[in-house]
Amino acid sequence: MLKNEEIIMKKGMDCLNKNLGVIEIEMFISAIMKSAYDYTQWRKEYFENAYKERNGSQLENFLNAAANNDPHGVSFGLDI
Repeated sequence: MLKNEEIIMKKGMDCLNKNLGVIEIEMFISAIMKSAYDYTQWRKEYFENAYKERNGSQLENFLNAAANNDPHGVSFGLDI
């Protein structure tokens, strides 16, 4: 194994140990190994959804502020 891979493996195991128990770690590794898990695709979908949720809540806050003529929100005198 290359040195960089060893470092990444250690960091990954440290993260798993910090957040999961021994049995959960085994279950996690087993699930990854037996599935057609595609981290790159998961990561893309995760960040797309996070972006939509964040921007959706910002839009909702903006629309609520506009509808309520909230002086602390952005209002363009829209009658929503």
